[in-house]
Amino acid sequence: MAEHPWFEIEDLEEDDLEGDGAEEDDLRVTPIEQDFLDLLKKHTEAWATPDVGSGIDRLDDEETLLVCLSLRDPVWRLGLVDFGVHLRGNRVRGDRLHSRLYSLPDEPTGWALDTTGTNDELARATADWMRAMLRRPLVLYAWVHDGRAYAARFLFADDDETLCQLYEEKSAPPGQTAALRAAGQVRGKGWIQTRGLPAPDFCQHVRGDQDAAVLPAGARPAEQRGAIRGVWYQ
Repeated sequence: MAEHPWFEIEDLEEDDLEGDGAEEDDLRVTPIEQDFLDLLKKHTEAWATPDVGSGIDRLDDEETLLVCLSLRDPVWRLGLVDFGVHLRGNRVRGDRLHSRLYSLPDEPTGWALDTTGTNDELARATADWMRAMLRRPLVLYAWVHDGRAYAARFLFADDDETLCQLYEEKSAPPGQTAALRAAGQVRGKGWIQTRGLPAPDFCQHVRGDQDAAVLPAGARPAEQRGAIRGVWYQ
């Protein structure tokens, strides 16, 4: 048995999803759902690690079971992304999850899993999908001005998909913020999109298959990193 198995109902209070208050005693699973969880633990026990959080919960419809994994940055202790499956009957659907609601996207992304079958088939498909997701190269980019990092971006470097980013206007090069806004590199409540920046100054491999990463030319690999201030957003 793995030293740090995932999907343990008795560990739910400790791994409570974003502090939503779900208590161990509040979660009820059917025998069929418990069988799925037992099979999923069996299929993942050889590679379950403590640096990846797991969670189980029931969605508001009371008929769908949520089973998810959470990637965190070990240095800055930052939640990066949640992905997982919704189990209902003989069907599992998986994708990147909403950071607070844990809902699936309205339109499936390139991450999506959608399959039906027996409990063992569903557990195997879910485990294979989760393992493939964990193998994706997770990388940190950083941009520096006057010796201070003013922007950073965590991404999957096999398809350049942003997971989490930060842009600190006060430390950015003069005129850059206005230029980015003029170019439409803004989303939501004025969040500057780091995708609009030039090539990063530094990059650091965080986890996953490093050989699968496609990195921008000129970015210097960083062995260590210091602090960075600002608000992280997707």
